[in-house]
This record gives sequence, structure tokens and C-alpha cells, in this order.
Amino acid sequence: MTLASGRRVSAWAYGGQVPGPPVTATVGDLIEVTLRNADIGDGVTLHWHGYDVPAAEDGAPGLTQDAVPPGGEHVYRFLADRAGTYWYHTHQASHRGGRMGLYGTLVVNPRGPRPAGLDLTVPVHTLAGTVLLGDADGRVRRTVAPGTAVRLRVVNTDSVPRRLTVAGTPYRLAAVDGTDLTGPGELGRVGLRLAAGGRHDLTFTMPGGPVLLLVDDDRAGGLSLVPRPGGPDPAAPDTARWPELDLVGYGAPAETPFGPASRYDRDLTLVLDRGLARTGRLPRYAYTVNGRAFPHVPAQVVRSGELVALTVVNRGLDTHPWHLHGHRVLVLARDGRPVTGSPLWLDSFDVRPGQVWRVGFRATNPGVWMNHCHNLSHAGGGMALHLRYAGV
Repeated sequence: MTLASGRRVSAWAYGGQVPGPPVTATVGDLIEVTLRNADIGDGVTLHWHGYDVPAAEDGAPGLTQDAVPPGGEHVYRFLADRAGTYWYHTHQASHRGGRMGLYGTLVVNPRGPRPAGLDLTVPVHTLAGTVLLGDADGRVRRTVAPGTAVRLRVVNTDSVPRRLTVAGTPYRLAAVDGTDLTGPGELGRVGLRLAAGGRHDLTFTMPGGPVLLLVDDDRAGGLSLVPRPGGPDPAAPDTARWPELDLVGYGAPAETPFGPASRYDRDLTLVLDRGLARTGRLPRYAYTVNGRAFPHVPAQVVRSGELVALTVVNRGLDTHPWHLHGHRVLVLARDGRPVTGSPLWLDSFDVRPGQVWRVGFRATNPGVWMNHCHNLSHAGGGMALHLRYAGV
């Protein structure tokens, strides 16, 4: 494919484009997507990242379906039952297929009239060493009239965290991983850490001057919103020294269906590390969970209806963005300190070296589910296991 800069790169594509065709729906819609594989020799699937579909629609090859081979097809059908920003990608050899371009966005809108303004989805992806915002490399430019309500849905489709900064206007972090935050305060001159697989929805009113969204403090790239056609691009400030927002203290507290003081029916622990472990027939230096590597990590078993606490400990030197399929988790504490801001419902959370995260979820989606690091090379190197419902 040819990038906006004119550079030619090799890619794998859904629907002949990178990112793949955007899937949009309204709560209450039935979504049906037919996947046909023309020539991806490894096979391909669709995993609806962050959307709690029934297990049969999850797109996990070898677990919920076979990978679709060249010449084959598979139909996915599920109800759009929750609004928010999500995405899809292949889960077959995903560390390679995702990197090559097999990803796209899923946005589900609430019922009722759409609010006026600009609602723009911005997937961030590294393709052939070049960072794309949407389908373009380099600086992306858009004209937005002053006074327009703007919502930027930023999706991190890479395997590493991204740092987002916004210059030119105060803004709010309205939603994380598809769930609205309560009482999000006005922000400025801060960095937002976006975990691999995660999504941030940023909202503001377009001012009379330009607004610039930067990724990883790259002053040559980013998204430029200008108030009039032909207006000058804003000069990018040096955002590298801006402090990082700590999400566990952002926003206003609110009631949740459970919390740190709740009585949990099951308490599970995952210790993430590196070490010698068997991943096939022979041992190798692997990414491990509780001292073992996939597929030899024992499945963790829950019963339908149970309230489950999950403690994730990072004993290694790499950051591990943890992702449980089929369930949102409520963050209970990080390093022993409870959340003091808005309730945080996440499906991808960055466990940095030495950190301990404690999260909870209600087991209401029966099946057998992948539970893995979303740095997909780490998952391919052993850092994955299954969460299984008893009787399934």
C-alpha cells in the first residue's frame, strides 16, 4: 500500500485497506460480519477487543473456532449491547498479523439522536516502522469550525504503550476502554498513558486557534485540528516534560456493584516473569505465568455468577498490558492503594515492572477465555492462559 507520504510498504489488510473497514453500530443492533480469507497463509480471525461477545464469537483460534484458512470464511454475529470505543484484530499468529495491518475499529453509539459535532476515531498503529494515525503517516490535518464539540477516540492497536498529549485547548478524558468516567476534570499540559489495546476518548470544544494531538511527543507527526481552511499548522510544543496523569486518582468517586471491601467468591493470582519453561516439546527462555508458559499454564476455573478477584504481579523487567477476554474488570487497587477517582473499568491495563494490580469482575459470560499479555510477542512467547467456567 502507498502511505500519505508516498512511501510504499507491505501490509496485510481487511477489505483491502489499513486500518480495516470501520464497524459502527447503535445499541440494540445485531452485528453480522462475514470474514473471507483470500490469501493469508497463516489463517485469520476477528477478535472483538474489549467487547464482551458470547464465547463462540470471540475469534480465538484453537479455542472458540478454527482459524479461517485461505479460501475459507466465517460469520460472526453478536448483539451491540454496550456503547463505546472498541476495535478488532486477528487472533491467529496475532503478533505478526496485527503488526502487518490486520486490525480495524468498532464504535457502538447509544440509542437516540447523535450529538452535534465532530466524532473522530483515531487508531494508532506502527506499520513497517512508521506510525500511522488512521490511514496516514506524518502530520494529519483536519479543519474544524470554532465552537464545534469534538470527541477524539484514540485506539492503541500496537503492542506497547503510547503517550498522548494535547496542546491548544483544555480537554477532558471522557472515557477509557469504552466506559465513561465519572466527573472527569479539565486537563492541560499532562501526558496520558494508553496501554496496548486500550482506548481513550478525549472531549473538548474547538477553540479559535489550532489544536494538536501528539503521540509519544513526536513533534513532526500527530493530528492537527485547525479552525479555518488554509490556516497554518500549529507549532508543536515540547511535551516530553509534561507529567503523566495518574488515572487511579482522576475523576469523581461513584458507587460500583462491588469494590475492595466486597467478599469475593474466588481469589486468583497471576505472577508474570521470564524464565526457562516448556512451550512446546523443549524448554526455552519464555515469558511465564506462575512459572510456566502457554500451553502448559493450568487454566483458572470460575463458576457462573461468582464475584472474582484477580491479582496480577509483575516480577519481570518488561511492562505487560494484561487483557482478559470476555470481561471488563474493575480496578480495585494498584500496589495496595485503592482507586480514589472515578471507577476504572478496563480491559487492558499496564502492569509495569514491580507493580501489583488487583482487579475484580463478575463471572457472567460463560465460556473458555484467553487471558494474556497484549504485548503480543510476549503472549506468543508463553505469557497466556485460559479462564474456564466450570462445566464448559
